[in-house]
Amino acid sequence: MQPSHASAIKKYDLYREEARKIAQKALPEYLKSLVLNGIDLKAITAFRTWQNDPERRVDWDWTFASRYCAKYPKAFDLSVWSGNTLLSLTLGRPTYRGTSIRMDFIEKTSGLTMYSGELFGVSQLAYETYGRLIGAEYIRLVEPMNQKLITYYTSKDGGFKLFPAKQGNPHYLEKKL
Repeated sequence: MQPSHASAIKKYDLYREEARKIAQKALPEYLKSLVLNGIDLKAITAFRTWQNDPERRVDWDWTFASRYCAKYPKAFDLSVWSGNTLLSLTLGRPTYRGTSIRMDFIEKTSGLTMYSGELFGVSQLAYETYGRLIGAEYIRLVEPMNQKLITYYTSKDGGFKLFPAKQGNPHYLEKKL
């Protein structure tokens, strides 16, 4: 690993930690019991209980998260917990120009919890916080799976705007920070 790459990982580790702390403190009172962490060995171990769930809507093997973060030192990884229960995982990185923070992968437990309807908002808060810390101007949701998700995201406060695929880039939703 190049010294500059290792230095970037170390530098952005501080931003990641700070973003999670700020987002944790900014959660509404009824969500204060949630804990925001990175995607570490504990999260990967907890994720493995999701793998054979027939209700699961995606088939991502989250063990790639550490390789993703090593490849993209500015990446942001997030796990959301309620006690010892893993509720969601999110992984993304800034665009090449750094003007947007991308949410490339987001998944929540398929089981219903009292927080099910809040988990996207928690991830969005953490990603927007990280984006602001690194100087991004927008947040992007890359390749939403279906029209139902597009409708959901575009209907949120301050809504996301849909951008179609072009020049080899996938479709995405974007919102100003």
